[in-house]
Amino acid sequence: MKLSVNRIVLLVPLLLFMAWSSDAGAFRFGINADNWDRQITKPAFGDALKQMGCEFIVWHLSPEEEVSDARLMEIVDFCRKNNYQYLFNTELVNYVPGYFYFQQPDGTYRYDLKPETLKKLQADPLFLGVVYDEPELMQSLCGVKIKGNVTKPYFADTQNRPVIEAHDMVVKKMAELVKYYEGYGKKLVFEMVFPDYAHPAAQAGVTLAPKLLKETYNDLMYYMYAGASIQYGRPELWACVDVWFKDKFPDEGNAGKGGHSPDELYDALCFAVERGFDYAYVEHAKALMDKSFRLTAYGDKVIAFQKTRQTLKQQSWKQISPAYIVRRFPDGYWGQEFSPFIPDHPYGSWLKTDAQRAAAKAWLQELNSLSKGKIPADADTWNALSHPVYGKTGYAALAGLPPMLIVDHMFSPPGPYPNATFVDLVPKELSETLKR
Repeated sequence: MKLSVNRIVLLVPLLLFMAWSSDAGAFRFGINADNWDRQITKPAFGDALKQMGCEFIVWHLSPEEEVSDARLMEIVDFCRKNNYQYLFNTELVNYVPGYFYFQQPDGTYRYDLKPETLKKLQADPLFLGVVYDEPELMQSLCGVKIKGNVTKPYFADTQNRPVIEAHDMVVKKMAELVKYYEGYGKKLVFEMVFPDYAHPAAQAGVTLAPKLLKETYNDLMYYMYAGASIQYGRPELWACVDVWFKDKFPDEGNAGKGGHSPDELYDALCFAVERGFDYAYVEHAKALMDKSFRLTAYGDKVIAFQKTRQTLKQQSWKQISPAYIVRRFPDGYWGQEFSPFIPDHPYGSWLKTDAQRAAAKAWLQELNSLSKGKIPADADTWNALSHPVYGKTGYAALAGLPPMLIVDHMFSPPGPYPNATFVDLVPKELSETLKR
């Protein structure tokens, strides 16, 4: 099935598409950590955070810590003593199948903070909220058997639902979770790994935190997640600067051959400031310090970044002046045919249509064209492990994309962008559905 691509030059005056403030805000720098070895009882750990200019901490939390008032308050009191804003990251659920604490009444499997925890900390202005780590990945694995365990749905049981219906079901559930945390005055932040799925989360009211570094071009992640945040009027855009790359992580500063370097960390932090992200945090503290909490080469680069930070010109992600507006249905595809373990199951649906596959192919071909060939025509992330290019080349931070915004199928052109080239990649079957 051939997919038509319509290009229209937008020549209309600027509309009131963004009603909120568009000025660049104050950038805040944070670090992702845990207290599983009770690091915060060691003065050297706190000293290392201060040396690096930490302003907030994203804590990996365990159920054992949450149910223990002493363990939970140890973290809270540490943040209060040092005036750190803080959030709790619930990634542990991604690696612990079948644990009663994560079983939800509707059959989904997810780590939600308990109402008792939220009530206890509701009045603490330093407590910002909760981070769900790679939730779009976990939802896409719905029904997939991993090491003998069938993966339960993260948001909704969509395995046998059409992709578009699955998308809407996931948006609905995410919106319920946003409302749950907002009821206690707290944010719901998604730390997101793929160059996709930004728009349904933004539509639901989630604060987006795309991963920089990791396995995807920083500029692609920026234009994808800024586009979603702008389209759906999100007030903030965060970034997780993640020094994991494939199976390489610089534990105690030792990345091994092929891992992200200290210089790449420095450049990504500068990118986050210059592109106007509101909050950015490094994952994880174990890369920035050794077991004695002495700073590694990565920690030293954080200090170098802090010295440079005030000299950098900060743009506003809300004021991108795009040369291109690309509209597409966020189908979750990034080249899964080259992945040994992540299926092409958008939103957990196993029912992707030929038209949707054609649209996915057209999207990657468009990126190939816009990047002047730097992004291959059949994958856009190093998660495509067996890809003939990504499997043989080291990481590259930038694809050289022109200023652009990526919007979803709910966007009505022309929008507020005069002189931008509009590229429509929405499948015909979906366009007809939207008209009804």
